[in-house]
Amino acid sequence: MSAEQTKGKIKKVRQHPSQNEGLIFEKSSPGKKGYKLPPLDVPAADAAKLLGASERKDLGQMPEVSEIEIIRHFTRLSTWNYAIDLGMYPLGSCTMKYNPRGSNAAAMLPQFLARHPDAPDDTGQGFLACLYDLQGMLETVTGMAAVSL
Repeated sequence: MSAEQTKGKIKKVRQHPSQNEGLIFEKSSPGKKGYKLPPLDVPAADAAKLLGASERKDLGQMPEVSEIEIIRHFTRLSTWNYAIDLGMYPLGSCTMKYNPRGSNAAAMLPQFLARHPDAPDDTGQGFLACLYDLQGMLETVTGMAAVSL
């Protein structure tokens, strides 16, 4: 494009490299392997006997890439995924809830996470108090007569 053709158009200076990811097959070179298995320390299994008609004789066209190429490829692809902690997620419904990281961190505290259902009642009073307080808060916020957790 000439300067006149691009006049008035907004263009990115350059596209981020992770948005230019080619197909994994484009990186493929015959003979490369992304794995190295140790020798078997158990008897080899007969796949035909185990799988019968489900055994695949041919894996089809598979890319031949090194371990680091496959790791880098899928790591770059993962950067295309939207993450709730990187921006606002404008869609939602009754089945899609936003759980703030603070709530998740609190729920993962050992005092909550490791509480065994058969633990003695006197060791769980703080936990029960939190649940009771939460029920009251939810009743107030929602205007409901009662809330069950």
